[in-house]
Amino acid sequence: MSSFLVLVQDLHREVGAAGVQPSTVTSQAGEALRLVNWIISADTLIQDLWTDWKFLWAASGNLATAAASNTVTNPSSLNFWDFETFRIDNDPIEVVEYHEIRREILDTTQDKPSRVIIMPDNTIKLEPVADAIYQISADYWKQPTVLAANADISAIPATYHKAILGRAMILYANFEGAPEIRTQGEEFYIEQLDRLENHELPNKEHARFKQGGHFEVVAS
Repeated sequence: MSSFLVLVQDLHREVGAAGVQPSTVTSQAGEALRLVNWIISADTLIQDLWTDWKFLWAASGNLATAAASNTVTNPSSLNFWDFETFRIDNDPIEVVEYHEIRREILDTTQDKPSRVIIMPDNTIKLEPVADAIYQISADYWKQPTVLAANADISAIPATYHKAILGRAMILYANFEGAPEIRTQGEEFYIEQLDRLENHELPNKEHARFKQGGHFEVVAS
């Protein structure tokens, strides 16, 4: 596991940056500041590659309705809802996106909501309007976290932190015009990103899974 500071120090070492190794990620200037910012950018770029990274998943955010209201408050870390997991008082509830029903006249009577409408800004409207307090629950994916303090740890699993280093090396090389560093960074990045995607995307880890030494082709 590499902290933010350790990643910056690793980047300093791998690219042969001038000056002494940074001892903090704060109050830096010049090249040290660029190293800090390249690690932040690399970490964020990887987290932004996919909305449904497993490491950004959050289970069942609980949203309480209020009587005579058709809205609820989103989790503060929300990035994207898992539409298939919505429930009301533990019972499945229909979910639609606003653009699918925008021509409809919405039911504004008060009753137990039977439909969740996901608005363009990811907020929720309930139909009909809640007549009492109900519990709405749904899984969701969180917003990417941003590294800030020395001891901060990326949301990316520790096993794959070398992908952050590799991506940062590419950013450094692009700025400095250093093709040999870019090549090394690409080697780190591509190999580790492949492994990260295999483990942290919902593909049952079969994308790069090998077992045995033969395969069979079946015509159909």
